[in-house]
Amino acid sequence: MRDFLFPRKLFSLFCVLFIICALMMITAFLLNAAAPAEIDDTEVFFKRTTEVHVPIIMYHLVTEKQKYIGKYGITPQQLREDLDFLCQNNFTTVTINDLINFVEQGTPLPSNPIVLTFDDGNTSDYNHVFPLMKEFDMKAVISIMGKQIDEYSTERTKNPKAKYPNMIWREVFEIHESGRMEIQSHGYDVHGKYGSGKKNNESLEAYHVRLQADLKKLQDACTEHLGYAPTAFTYPLGIMGENSRQVLESLGMRASLSCQEGMNIIRQGDKDCLFKLYRYNRPSNTGIETLINKAIAHAKS
Repeated sequence: MRDFLFPRKLFSLFCVLFIICALMMITAFLLNAAAPAEIDDTEVFFKRTTEVHVPIIMYHLVTEKQKYIGKYGITPQQLREDLDFLCQNNFTTVTINDLINFVEQGTPLPSNPIVLTFDDGNTSDYNHVFPLMKEFDMKAVISIMGKQIDEYSTERTKNPKAKYPNMIWREVFEIHESGRMEIQSHGYDVHGKYGSGKKNNESLEAYHVRLQADLKKLQDACTEHLGYAPTAFTYPLGIMGENSRQVLESLGMRASLSCQEGMNIIRQGDKDCLFKLYRYNRPSNTGIETLINKAIAHAKS
């Protein structure tokens, strides 16, 4: 009888252990199913709110000379009024690199972001725009033309008191170092009849070689004089050649600015949204409030 009972007790013990193990496995499964799945930082990043509307305003010349006031020229007082409007309406100026960091790294943008761009690297950017940016605690984007800056920098060494229409490298370095004026590329010498587009009877390959050589010349000059290479290209006259983006990207650029009007929708993880950014030209007869309202209306249409 004892020999018969011993196997029965052993079998019962085995059954109890089996049931305990089964319960433990079921419990572990349920706990894992209830717990959120582990995801890496990239997945967390792309689960956030990822879209921001950003208007960009395009300025050219800021001058007190009445003969230049018009479609591409405004007075320092008009620029002051624009900046005062932004302050009163809680806009925050950001740069192109801020947009890039938002898209590529998820770096947050402030509420009501806006970009102020100034084309050509005019002396007025140093004499008028820079002081106002400091006064209003704002930022701007300056797209410079390399050839003019090289030429006037050389001429200034010969005649220190002379005045020139474009900045020299010393001034560009000063505004860049301030952190208030982001330097971007307007090309070295492509601001002419065809802008940075393809010339008549020019092959696509020849066009790409020419454009790359020109833009690289300014990239190298900025690296030499500023210790920084532009991350965006501002198309002169808004003229874009076929497949020009691949030339920009080959030089490390991650954004470009057009002259087309519209509201920019900047999306995290969407690198395409950084190219051909829309801008509204600011003429002397149209204030920044009107331009921002046009951008908002465009976004709603």
